[in-house]
Amino acid sequence: MNFDKFKKLIFGSLLLVISLSSSLYLVRERGFISNNIKKVTQGKNYVTPKLALKRKEDEQHKVWAKKILSGGYILFFRHAERDKWIDVQMYDALESEIKGNKANSFRFAEDEYFEGAVCLNQRGKIQAKAMGEVVKYSKLPVGYIVSSPSCRARQTADLVFGGFDVLEKKFVHAGPYNEVGDRSSFLENYILNLPSSKAKNTIISAHNGVIGYHLFPKAGFLEEGGFFVLSNKNNKLVIEHKFHNFNDFSKQFFIRNHD
Repeated sequence: MNFDKFKKLIFGSLLLVISLSSSLYLVRERGFISNNIKKVTQGKNYVTPKLALKRKEDEQHKVWAKKILSGGYILFFRHAERDKWIDVQMYDALESEIKGNKANSFRFAEDEYFEGAVCLNQRGKIQAKAMGEVVKYSKLPVGYIVSSPSCRARQTADLVFGGFDVLEKKFVHAGPYNEVGDRSSFLENYILNLPSSKAKNTIISAHNGVIGYHLFPKAGFLEEGGFFVLSNKNNKLVIEHKFHNFNDFSKQFFIRNHD
């Protein structure tokens, strides 16, 4: 066999292999598509794992939105939206730790030059007012309210719940501080001993890094306006549920019926 014939034989063999591979791929893909078409045409609802998880979460949101309407829980809210200043921790420290010219024990940033760093932005104020409407519409029972002294947490408490009973700077997130001592134990004991009622929910208006960072690292974080549902079980703080954003809660009260 001369060299030219050998090259033609090799080239022909490669073309045959490629052709067979392509045919097998098309058969496999057509089979996959055909099976999924059959599922739809036969009336079977094909649900992806992601969609199944979302539906399960929605069902849990529905259950817990109803449960907290009876009261008896601790609702830990993340404040509404603020502008994202990368050095916000420094301004939080100024507000929480360095007194201004007023006689009260806290410095209110809305009266200071760094208001834009730590207070709610315009969208955050609108967001908090809308949350307040939903709280009122849903008849969510609200009892004792504690807030971080940070401007955005106070403003959220004011706009959503109409105010607060006490400010506690230990609810400022960890960013501004060089921590000394066991903050986790303090936070758990403080929350467990807040005034409570079986008919109302205790409210905390604070920051993302308080619960997720110190008490329940596996709980993840909240979007602005989201909240955790906490309970006191045998003098132990327990996370019952997480509304990642406020819409997870609010949508439960707006029903659209297609029957």
